[in-house]
Amino acid sequence: MTKVPRLEVPQFHFPEPISIATHNGAGILLVPMKTATTISLAVVAREGYSTEPIGGLAALTASLLVCGTRQRSEADFVRAIDRLGATIQPLMSAQKIGIEIVGLPEHLAELVALGAECILEPAFDPTEFEKAKTRLLSSFPLALSQSGYRAERIFSKLRFPNHPLSRPRNGTPTSVASIECDQVRQWYQAILREGKWHVLMIGAFDPATASELLVRSFATLGAGTRQQPTIAPDPPSAVGIGQGLLTEQVELRLGVPTLPYTSDGYPAALLASTAFAGHFRSRINLLVREQQGLTYGAFGNLTAGKHTGTFILSTSTTPANLPLMMTLLLEQWQRLATEPFTEDEIHAARQFLYSSFWRSIETPDAIGSIAITLALDDLPPDYYTRLLTTLERLEPSHLLSVQEQVFAPARLLIAAVGSLEHLQEVMARYGTPQHVLLEEEQQ
Repeated sequence: MTKVPRLEVPQFHFPEPISIATHNGAGILLVPMKTATTISLAVVAREGYSTEPIGGLAALTASLLVCGTRQRSEADFVRAIDRLGATIQPLMSAQKIGIEIVGLPEHLAELVALGAECILEPAFDPTEFEKAKTRLLSSFPLALSQSGYRAERIFSKLRFPNHPLSRPRNGTPTSVASIECDQVRQWYQAILREGKWHVLMIGAFDPATASELLVRSFATLGAGTRQQPTIAPDPPSAVGIGQGLLTEQVELRLGVPTLPYTSDGYPAALLASTAFAGHFRSRINLLVREQQGLTYGAFGNLTAGKHTGTFILSTSTTPANLPLMMTLLLEQWQRLATEPFTEDEIHAARQFLYSSFWRSIETPDAIGSIAITLALDDLPPDYYTRLLTTLERLEPSHLLSVQEQVFAPARLLIAAVGSLEHLQEVMARYGTPQHVLLEEEQQ
């Protein structure tokens, strides 16, 4: 058998961050990069659609943060950003809300001033609110027409049953239609007063100058007293199905609860999941795409947080090929949980992860996403450097105990979207299929 070429990647070192705080306790994380040509400023609170009182409130609030301030109309604000040659975008997820600005180092003070305006003085103009609401409402038909979206939502409901993390990111048409502009203002004001805030700057800047500027500009942001969602328990194994639209393809999502960032077993779970399905030459993609021709691709992704994690394998196939696809996937899942990987499989996965991490530190805004994770999940500044060092030492035998624990088929969650009648018949071989209805279409 031909050996995989062992092209070594230079050792990864995440740029050394500087950690300070505002007078009220909000965290400030600075990552100076002498070779950078831009600056990225992100300001986020540990809030999001998992903490919103009404579905869609977080999405509307985030979008309005970049639609004008008390000092400038939406048009004037856009012109101010354009004059600096900068870009701005809202940030929102299950546990994050805020903004990110990327611009040139010579405009440091102006970029910080505009960021502070967005966060501390958003206008929440009624006219802009109605525009944002209309845009959000118009997004639901397109999302619901996509089988991939439906499969991901069904999987989320299986993974986090009756938990805030299972909520639809943008709420539902009914919940969004019910939101008034004053509710956006009131919710955001509560976050300003009581939220856990983080300010992150990455790029070409003088640390002393940036520190003084950020501490002064965001002095009122604090460390937070607002209650966060409870930790989601691991669910029982389940099979969820849904009706597909506009295509005969069957969308599949298979996955399991995994480990949080802080677990000793996380590096092994990351390396094993990458070897299994995390890159183009992974075991699963080679089998079902290259050898069997059942799909255009099958790729897995392991995500983690402070308290829990999830591995999810995404693929699709034709109705006729679904039985064979499921047979192959479950056979390989059994192998994943009981057999060590080969040295070549682990080496290829390790090199893919190295390359991915190197790409993630090429630009300030790319580093920004990593820095936000460090801040929101309370990880040490050198976390990713130590993670890559650990990955370097792991051998196939080191992974097996984590594979047995984390990827056991008895923990498997399966979501499938296609013809309900066909799915009821085929998926009954793997459990009791439950027809999962999405809140977004229960109007």
